Amino acid sequence: MVIPTWSRRLSAPTDSWLSKHESNNNSSSSEIVESLGAVLDYLQNSQDDALSAAQRITTAKVFKALADVCRDPTARQRISEGTALAQTVSATLERVCRDLGASARDREGEEDEEGEQRAEQVFLLVQVLRCICNLAADNDGAREQIAEARGVEAIARTLSTVDEVWKQPVPVGQAAFAAALNVSLDNARCTAALAGGGALQPHLRALAADSPTAAAIAIWPLVSSSLDNLCESDAATQQFEKHADYARTVLRALARMARTLSDAAGGEEATAAVRGAQRTLLWILCETLEKSATVRQQLCTPEAVLALFGVLEFYLLSSGAEEEEGEKEEEEEDSGRGNRPLPPNRPLPQAANRRADAVTQAIVGISGEDAALETLFADASLQARLLGILTADRDSSGDAQRVDAMAAAAALCLGNLARTDAHCTQLVEQHPAIVRTLIHEWFAPSAVSSSSSSSSSSNTSANTTAGVSVRTRHAASGLLKNLCLAAANRPVLVRFGLVCVATRCIDTAVIPIQANAIGILRHLVGGSGSGSAAEAVLGLLEEIPAARDSANKTRALADLLRAVASTDVDGIRCEGTRLVAAVAKKVYLPAERQDNAAAPALAQARQILEERRLDIVSPLVRLVLLDGRRHPLLQQESLVALTVLAATDPHRSRHVADIVRHLAAEEEKQKKEDGDDDDAAPATFGQALESILTQNGAVWPQTTLQAKSLVSHLCTIVDSNINNGNNSDGSAFDANGLAVLQTTLAPLST
Repeated sequence: MVIPTWSRRLSAPTDSWLSKHESNNNSSSSEIVESLGAVLDYLQNSQDDALSAAQRITTAKVFKALADVCRDPTARQRISEGTALAQTVSATLERVCRDLGASARDREGEEDEEGEQRAEQVFLLVQVLRCICNLAADNDGAREQIAEARGVEAIARTLSTVDEVWKQPVPVGQAAFAAALNVSLDNARCTAALAGGGALQPHLRALAADSPTAAAIAIWPLVSSSLDNLCESDAATQQFEKHADYARTVLRALARMARTLSDAAGGEEATAAVRGAQRTLLWILCETLEKSATVRQQLCTPEAVLALFGVLEFYLLSSGAEEEEGEKEEEEEDSGRGNRPLPPNRPLPQAANRRADAVTQAIVGISGEDAALETLFADASLQARLLGILTADRDSSGDAQRVDAMAAAAALCLGNLARTDAHCTQLVEQHPAIVRTLIHEWFAPSAVSSSSSSSSSSNTSANTTAGVSVRTRHAASGLLKNLCLAAANRPVLVRFGLVCVATRCIDTAVIPIQANAIGILRHLVGGSGSGSAAEAVLGLLEEIPAARDSANKTRALADLLRAVASTDVDGIRCEGTRLVAAVAKKVYLPAERQDNAAAPALAQARQILEERRLDIVSPLVRLVLLDGRRHPLLQQESLVALTVLAATDPHRSRHVADIVRHLAAEEEKQKKEDGDDDDAAPATFGQALESILTQNGAVWPQTTLQAKSLVSHLCTIVDSNINNGNNSDGSAFDANGLAVLQTTLAPLST
């Protein structure tokens, strides 16, 4: 009798190794390493046999056992260093993936038999992926070996071609994305290989289901974390830009996860996992939006911005559940930012809810894109949403903090969209009630609203404003500052009471709000045409309750002069001095050059200035000294204002005397931002003028002409006072300053 050859088949090395391993689960890692050589050699060099129908399940069990062993850090380290497991498992994955692809193409008849074989192949695939996943965990050496053996590309191919990743998210998709996650963690080579192998599309597909099953939801954390690893690669950023729907897919996934969490389906563990996945996706979106203008433009649609506002509201509603370990350290990194002035279209940091802060920043970034300006502003749904947020009733909402945060985001977004005169004018013309609300409810300090609002119920207005966050006030003031840029809006904004509110925000410890208030007033004072600019000047000089002690009275210009003199913030000093210069030019401009409608108010303002003897010369001189070289435009504006002051009535030489005194008085040097003194900066105003007149360094020609005009006016006023007997011995002027003027500067001005 002849015995068939198949029945005389020798036992494969995997059989004996698996039997030994199953009988002795306590084998040490060194023993496992010593016994693996023949097994791996067989799996590597006899793939046809190892992956045949007869051996497929045994081979799968071997990889399952190895995956379990590799859970132990010591074991996986020894296995990766002492065996060729990384090469073997990579080659096996490549072959299994190819076999599954062929099986799917050839499957037509014999469904039962083919289905059983494919199930076995899928079981093997899962164990191979688990083995790669566990071997690569916290194991840089194994990651490099897997990359060298092209195992990373095999993972990407699995994600792209194996249908069971989607039909069976658990366990197939789970194993595949876990393997991708572990091999790419902190490994640039593996990350680049995944991105280059086309792994981005499957990640997005896993997040894109409109009605995800429980199994699909279960792999969201793995997909999000793996996608986060891909973001580390520059190659991935290029893939993101090529994928036209990348940003929208991530945003839709964020919104979908928000709905899933709001429905509270699943237990606490599942909810925590989805929350973590959502948090990771948010950071991914923010990071890629920051890196790539192309990706930002993918979201330059009204639908995307509206979706972001929905996600923002979700985070604000669930802020209590968003606490996480390690957040304090992140907050400390940003703690210093609150003391620096920020542009009006940038949100103040919100340490209490960092996810909401990130979404707000995304809204700001997208609405700030020039390509989106007209599209977003013209969309009726988006505009209605923004205006609806800004008119929400804080008191009746029961959640004033949420309303404040939504209002801040809406004001920042609207401020970005109001970047043209046409948009600014349209907002004020079509929505005056919104503008009043911005002024008296969102920007005004609580003590101001009741006195400045035209509402018949002043108590209600005051109560509504009480407790508005600094963040929201900053955003509202930034929007109002943009609205002031349109000349047609300035009279309307003055009439709405913006001057009254802005002047009360100068004496504040909150620098960003102070900066915006100064900017608003500078635009209003610098306006021309009607008497609105004069009203703004008068508002700076009239008595108002002191911000820090309402029982006392103060004047906003006096507060401004103190702030400019004491601040070490360049933005406040420079912008504040520009406001002082604008006031000086408006008040002391010759009467024949003033608007007739503005003349009475300007005369009253001049009278107050003279009676109170406010020193408006010192900040102008100081700006020329400290900031003239860095900001030639500001230097020019200050010299123009000083020239206007020097050209006033010769019998009122107070300002001239102040200017002459500064010619020889040494000013305190300012430290640069890098901490080094500018030794080349002039020590006195006289030296600064001499440098300008001799064009020492980079000096604008018009600045030199302005300096000559200033010196000429000073000489004229001084000579007039002395010759007319008002001050025959020149004692009203500082002797040292007078000497500098007559001996050094006068010859240079001719």
